[in-house]
Amino acid sequence: MNEVVDRAVAAGVGALVCNGLDPQSNRQILDLSSKYPIVWPSLGIYPLDAINDILPKDFPLDVVHFDVQDEIAFIRKMAAENHIVAVGEIGLDGHWVKEDTFAAQERVFVQLLEVAMEFDLPAIIHTRKLEKRAMEILAHHGVKRVDFHCYGGKFQPAMRAAVDHGWYFSIPANARVSQNSAKMLKELPLDFVLTETDAPFLSPIRGERNETANVKGTVEFLAELRGMDYESAKQKVFENFNRLFKRQKRDLSPA
Repeated sequence: MNEVVDRAVAAGVGALVCNGLDPQSNRQILDLSSKYPIVWPSLGIYPLDAINDILPKDFPLDVVHFDVQDEIAFIRKMAAENHIVAVGEIGLDGHWVKEDTFAAQERVFVQLLEVAMEFDLPAIIHTRKLEKRAMEILAHHGVKRVDFHCYGGKFQPAMRAAVDHGWYFSIPANARVSQNSAKMLKELPLDFVLTETDAPFLSPIRGERNETANVKGTVEFLAELRGMDYESAKQKVFENFNRLFKRQKRDLSPA
């Protein structure tokens, strides 16, 4: 991990939000944030983990069994004690599971959104094949501070979400080889564009392990698409980050 952080700093990364998915990763992220000032912790429950108690025995992914309500209580406690900067990843998944799980997913999603709103924290959203429904829930509950992580839905709903609601979209490091991500980098309102890795996935080079330093390439691509110089693009993304996260954990500035 030391080497990954060092490479991120060398690439000019000013802050790294790490998202939790389950009890184990949530606690690992808290530990990392205590060791590395650049790491800002976000705790969540991944949509599939949120329904770990009703998944079929032959489910193809490895999902740990835990008490979801206990973990929501833990996340709320960490938020109340100002140990986290966001709630996420949270959301909905319609790719791996069927409609009979959607109501259970939504119940957990809403509970975690309530934690985010109670403590005025951003909600970092993972939604796959249920982007429209996730947006409906967010709008219905009046959630203001939102970042869609690795958004894979249609472009026009994303544009409306940014324009009408002021929601952010973090673009992964494979943007040069993803038509959807490239379009979002080029056409979304610039005030609502962020960068991310989704490590170890979505590397700019297929088959290679992704890591945080690769966001530099995404910012370079953003600059190319917008006709900006690199330093201006980097500063703009960091301004967006500071606006969404309100510099809640540490007073950082871009490298």
